[in-house]
Formats: sequence, C-alpha cells, structure tokens
Amino acid sequence: MSAPIAVVGMAVRAPAGVSSLDAYWSAVVHARDLTGELPADRRGAFGAQWDGMVTRGGYLDAPFDFDPKFFGISPKEARVLDPQHRLLLEVVWEAFEHAAIPVADVAAGTGVFVGITGRDYRQWLSGEPNPYSTIGNGHSFAAGRVAYTLGLQGPVFALDTACSSSLVAVHQAGRALAAGDCDTAVAGGVNLILAPSTTRWVNQTGALSPDGRSRPFDAAANGFVRGEGCGMLVLKRLADARRDRDRILAVLRGTGINHDGRTSAFTAPNMSAQAKLIDSVLAAAGVSGQEIGFHEAHGTGTPLGDPVEMAAIVAALGRRDDRPLYVASVKGNVGHTEAAAGVLGLVKAILCLVRRTIAPQANYRTLNPRIDLSGTGIDIPVEPVPWDGRLGDCASTSSYGMSGTNAYAVLSPAPPVDPAVDLPAAPGFLVSAATPAALAALARRYAAHLGTLPNRDFPAFAGTATAGRTRLKHAVWVRAAEPRDAVPALIALAAGSAHPAVRPLDADEPVPTPPGRAVVSLPGYPWQRGSYLATVSA
Repeated sequence: MSAPIAVVGMAVRAPAGVSSLDAYWSAVVHARDLTGELPADRRGAFGAQWDGMVTRGGYLDAPFDFDPKFFGISPKEARVLDPQHRLLLEVVWEAFEHAAIPVADVAAGTGVFVGITGRDYRQWLSGEPNPYSTIGNGHSFAAGRVAYTLGLQGPVFALDTACSSSLVAVHQAGRALAAGDCDTAVAGGVNLILAPSTTRWVNQTGALSPDGRSRPFDAAANGFVRGEGCGMLVLKRLADARRDRDRILAVLRGTGINHDGRTSAFTAPNMSAQAKLIDSVLAAAGVSGQEIGFHEAHGTGTPLGDPVEMAAIVAALGRRDDRPLYVASVKGNVGHTEAAAGVLGLVKAILCLVRRTIAPQANYRTLNPRIDLSGTGIDIPVEPVPWDGRLGDCASTSSYGMSGTNAYAVLSPAPPVDPAVDLPAAPGFLVSAATPAALAALARRYAAHLGTLPNRDFPAFAGTATAGRTRLKHAVWVRAAEPRDAVPALIALAAGSAHPAVRPLDADEPVPTPPGRAVVSLPGYPWQRGSYLATVSA
C-alpha cells in the first residue's frame, strides 16, 4: 500500500444479537463471552446430523430474516439466496450510513472486496437448480450482488483464503485505492454456520474446544469454537477523505500478505513467516514496532497456534524499553468467525483507537505455560486499559488462514481535525425510508436519539440526516431548530399523526442544503424483516 487509507465508516454483526458498533464495543470492553448453544433454527433442520460434535459457538440471531423489498428482491428469490449474501447487503448499507455517504454519490467509483468461505446454504436447497439458486449461492455472486444492487462500478470480487479472507480483502481494497482503481471501497467479510458438514470436518481436525470455549493465550486453551459474523468497512484515500470532510475513524498505514510456505503440515503455522510479514509491513509504512500500543492477534486458542503466533509477535514487536504492548484476540468473545475473523478483529482495534481504551481479553485467567513473555514488554489485558502516553499510538492486527495465507495491518489514530467551527442553525432535517412502516420506525429512533442530544450538536445531526443518508421513497421534512422542537414532531410522525412541523415531500422536491459537513452517528435504518427459508434437501 503506497498511500495511507482512511476508514470512514464501519458496520458489524456479531453473536448474541450484536448489531451495532456500540453494542460490539460494549461486549468487548466488558469481556463478554457471546457464544452459546446451537440455535434451534440450525439444529432442527438437520437433526441428528449435528450429534457427536462440538456445536457450542458464536451464533447470530435470526440469520434467515431479511428485508428483500428494500433491495428489490422478490420473496421467491430471497428464499434461495444465501443468507450470507443477504447479510452483506444490509451491513454494507449500514456502513455507508455510518460514513454519512449516500451510495449514489460514490457508486461510479466504488469497489467491493468480500472475504467469504462457507457455502452451507446449498444444503438447504432441494430440487433442480434454477437461475435464482445458481446466482444466489456462489462466492463470486456475494460481491457481485452488492455491486449490482447498489449500482457500484469499481473493481468487485470475492476471495477465499480461509480464516484470513476478510483481512486479505481489506488489503486488496487498499491496494486498489492506492492504484486509483477506485475512489471508495467497501471491504470485509461474512461467515454463517448453517449446516453440520463443515463443523464435522473441523471437529475431525481436533481444533475445536471439547468444552466449547475459546480461550486465547490461556493455560486452559484447548481449541476454538466456531463463530458467525459480518464486518464491512468504507475506505477512501486519506487525502480524499480530508478533502471531503469525512469523519475519519482511523488510518490504515499499511497492510500486507504472505504465505507460510512449506511447514511440518499443510495447516501448521510458520512463526518466521508471520514475523517476516509484520516486519515488512511496518518497514513499508514507516512505523516502528515500539509505536504499536495494541496488537489484535489471530489468537484462536489452540495449543499449537497460540505459542507460535506469540513467538512471532515477540520477535517482531517485543521491546526492551518501558513502553508496554498489549495483545488480545476477539475470538475469546465471539469464537472463530473464520472468513469474517480478520475484519472483526480490525473493527475492534479501530474502536480501541477511537475510544482510547484497550479492551480486556475475554476468557483469560493464566498465561499459557508454553508462552514466555518475560522481558518482552508484552502483556495480556485483564481489564480495560486507558490508552495513555505510556503506549505507542498505533494498533495492528493479524489474521492467519488455514490455507497458509497470512495478513497483517497497521493502524494509526485519525489525524487531528480542524478546530471546531459552530455550524449555522439548521432549519430542519430530512427523514426518509423505503416504506411507511420503516419511516415510522426511523422517526421513533430519531426521537429517542434527540431526547438526549445537546442543542449544540443539533446542526450536525440535521446535516448528517439530510445529506448523509440516501433519500428513499417515503420522505418528509421536519422543521425544527433544536431537539425540543424536533422530538414531538417525530413522535407524531411515528404515530401516523399530522404535525405542523412535518411536511411530506414529493419525489423530486428539493430540501435545504446543509451548510458545511460535520458527520455524527445516527440511529441505523430499521429493516422490515421477515423469515425467508428454503426447504432442506433430503
């Protein structure tokens, strides 16, 4: 990567109902274990085929629920569309909303880079293949559908390097941006566990924890549990993000990939290859190991993998000065999310940078006796650690694929922003959704959000709501100069009642252009989901 890349938007799904960045941060900073027993919606379809395996894991809520109408997809097609593809559509949309970038504004120059491995949903499909099932279940169609649905015309592809897929996707996106192949990129990965076949194979390798717990770097570590998740980032060249006054969450200073080469076994890790990759990325980025204050490790919790990985971290990032380095892995919270693992670790590292706090390691008590950290400056955090002057300013993350493909990324904090300039008073703001029900739900969310918003932040809210969201079919203008004016109008809108401050808009009716740009987080789009499920084949 020859140019620094700005992360300007993110969205995630993680186990146990985590569907927002705030919920994800709350889970990791409180070291919550989000794993649980196999849900009935997976077990019931295949019955006894799940028996005799470790099935405890990190599972998403309601993975078959979807809002097909929003994306112009018929119910018939939705039923045979891989839920991973459905999830990508929603999470990409949410990432653009978090970035406050209407998709149409950047569609012509946006690329899509998706890490995806599983194909479990094919086992739900019965009968002869049809056009819907064919284009609804191949890896290439996962990325292609995002681009087709949103009208994105940059480079678009899916890739599979096993567990490192999503971080490799981020690496490829950064390279495409640096080369000028696209001006905006969405990158990340997705993983769902929808059938027993892959779990059976992984179980046979002995990599799964017999007691169903992922314990990275812990003395009791005995394997991992499988996990589900999705994470997508919106990326731009740093110079472009600053020009466009985007909210910059963090800066990708460098990324890289390599391969283990020949090792003792095909799936065995290679310590020297891992350390070499870290060294080469840091050198190319002009970052020293001492500048890394936190490293989000691959950290599967396997007896072999953890000591090898930590040896590579010690070799590349260990230090002899007084600046500590904290190392942890989100797999203790969510399990091993495989194709989504790298991006979920990257999102965690970015949130640690943004919050200036290093989250503690979940499911950790005592260091694995095969790991020696004496004299290295490296420690495993057991409680939230303030990111203060003792620590290097940067973060990094690694992701290692069972295929042998390794990926590494180094992040720095967002650059200082220009001194705050008070935006002019806002005359009001736009609220829009694809259906009347969604419009009412969004109005309720906005009302709750504004109920605690200080007056000084209202212009930024209004500007983001008006110019930072895609204008959809059902739109209204809410005339308000401060939160206390807006809340009763939104409550009336949510209830379907008339209010003098609420004016329905015609399709092409213009609204006032917000003065200036100051991006703030708003409540996300309220999906109107239903369950769309194929019949399991015999």
